[in-house]
Amino acid sequence: MAEEKEKIVFVATHAGEDPERAIFPIMLANAAQSMDVEAVVVLQGNGVYLTKKGYADDISFPGLAPLKGLIESYVANGGTFLA
Repeated sequence: MAEEKEKIVFVATHAGEDPERAIFPIMLANAAQSMDVEAVVVLQGNGVYLTKKGYADDISFPGLAPLKGLIESYVANGGTFLA
């Protein structure tokens, strides 16, 4: 029997109104993917805006990677969003 891949769920409840809190769930989902863990990001509240085309383009926070690149990387590596 094949071994199941580990899975983790992150909940994103913030968007542009709080860039740091918007970036962290996506950043952690990318980190999980890099460790071969299947990551899913659930969007709630203002977090649903994160997948609107162009919305995340200018969201950043000092010391953290820009949100646009994190989302692109997450999706390119097979990540999914649930709302």
